[in-house]
Amino acid sequence: MSTNPGTVEDIHAVLRRVWGYSQFRPRQEEIVRAALSGTDTLALLPTGGGKSLCFQVPALAMGKLCLVVSPLIALMKDQVGRLKKQGVPARAIISTMTQAEIDNALESAALGKYAFLYVSPERLASDLFLARLPRLPLGLIAVDEAHCISQWGYDFRPAYLNIAKVREVRPEVPVIALTASATQTVANDIMERLAFKAPHVIRGSFQRPELTLWISRGEDKNGRLLRVLRHIEGTAIVYVRERRATARIAALLQQHGISSAAYHAGLAPEERDRIQQAWTEGALRCMVATNAFGMGIDKADVRVVVHLEPPPDLESYYQEAGRAGRDGKPSSAFLLTGPGDTKKMEERFAGSFPSLDQVRKVYQAFADTHGIALGSGLLETYEVDNRSLANRTGLPPVVVAHALKALELDGKLVLSEGVRSPSRVLIIADQRLVYGKRVNDNRHGPVLEALLRTYGGLFEEPVLIDELRLAKGLKWQVETVVKRLEELHQQQVISYRKRSDSPTATFLTPRADAQRLVLDPAALAQRQQRALHRLKAMIAFVEEDDECRARRLIRYFGEEVEKDCGTCDVCRSRLAYDRSTPSTTGVAEPTGLSVEAARLLRWELDEEAG
Repeated sequence: MSTNPGTVEDIHAVLRRVWGYSQFRPRQEEIVRAALSGTDTLALLPTGGGKSLCFQVPALAMGKLCLVVSPLIALMKDQVGRLKKQGVPARAIISTMTQAEIDNALESAALGKYAFLYVSPERLASDLFLARLPRLPLGLIAVDEAHCISQWGYDFRPAYLNIAKVREVRPEVPVIALTASATQTVANDIMERLAFKAPHVIRGSFQRPELTLWISRGEDKNGRLLRVLRHIEGTAIVYVRERRATARIAALLQQHGISSAAYHAGLAPEERDRIQQAWTEGALRCMVATNAFGMGIDKADVRVVVHLEPPPDLESYYQEAGRAGRDGKPSSAFLLTGPGDTKKMEERFAGSFPSLDQVRKVYQAFADTHGIALGSGLLETYEVDNRSLANRTGLPPVVVAHALKALELDGKLVLSEGVRSPSRVLIIADQRLVYGKRVNDNRHGPVLEALLRTYGGLFEEPVLIDELRLAKGLKWQVETVVKRLEELHQQQVISYRKRSDSPTATFLTPRADAQRLVLDPAALAQRQQRALHRLKAMIAFVEEDDECRARRLIRYFGEEVEKDCGTCDVCRSRLAYDRSTPSTTGVAEPTGLSVEAARLLRWELDEEAG
């Protein structure tokens, strides 16, 4: 941060000092300077384009607080962790925090202790946040995953509309909105909903000339996958649609001598961390994963991404495929399709819109599981167990998941994947009371003494603790330590949040009578129509071979290119037909020519030989 809030530090000096980079990537500097000039800006950069630096650099140059609105706890925690490692003070307010912790974080932000404050959009409407908002020393508001504010976006979140209310209170603070995937319609909607003073879009090119897009059709997906990974050396990601498929494919690859591991949201956080670390460090070549793997990946040398089934839309496809080749070196993205894939996509689409009766059943079961009384639960966070809810309702777990998603998209609650949240303690009583308990309370004094001797800063902000470490020091059972901490929490001496690894749901409205629960029918119909449009675009991309893959994909995002890529399966197929045009790419199809292309090439060779 600059030492004088009235001055602006040179942006290149910030880039070198904090990140050690000598220059910006394409379009980054233009976006940074727009933010510094106070211009509301929508930055459209593809995956791997360096979006986070676009708001982090100007905020640090200003020396003021940057409010970052982000929908994903995992992404917030990842960015805060990286900033802290670089010596930048940052804090995230997430759903697993207690009221005391949230209050402490907001007050610290108001006092200028942080350079970045990350919040979910749902928190923007809370009384605690709105009370502090006028006092926050804001220099910039950054809206990450900004497509979520648009009803035309592929993951609309009603809570994103709260950002406009923040702008009403602090109209002098410029906004920078960032997303990797927005059509022109979505871009216009984002700027309107964020109350831009004037439309201003800086669009990075979605062209990835180093990335070869290839669609391969056939029966034997496993065989084609093995041929791809044998032909292309280096780090790989294999995406599948279901959790159980991750273990099956990882085992197949291991049997063929390819070091692999399965990754999905159902694994324990420690296991996910261990696997991702091994893959990041190169000890593991191939990650076989659901779409839970992706956020916060900082690995530039991924050489190949393989999809064993088509994703639900082109936005997801390009984001996942784009994780290959971030170092600018030649890389490949393969989509392996087979008979029945299109039908599966259509069936998944049909199943992703449960009936109102099914949604009501899941809502009632969730309230019963956690004992949430009518009219209560506002901004309270509860663990989610889809299998338990499935048993209570008699519905398949996938229907339960989609019912919860429907409630989220209607603004009733917000879901968070399982993210490791270690135990933490903040002392909220005054020091005299705490001293008295340490001296006179034989039941709770020892654990307070152990906390203060083991950890520092407990009166200032929540501190991560380890109950096992405390138990060893006290020569107590871990269960006893936990019980004493919970009692101190109930007595409002400390704020104690026990470790949690489970997915959660936070109620955004008080619990209602399930039988009277309604979902906005017009919004539901629009959402279904938009999802169908995206599905049809994905199916057309997979099934039609009349246009360069890269050209078709980039046009979908509103950008036109002058020429075909020359490396995708469509372009290479044309080269196979027209052998008078030499290839300059050096890219061959790892899975072998298609049957039709091979037949035509054989005819040509036979004619030449004749």
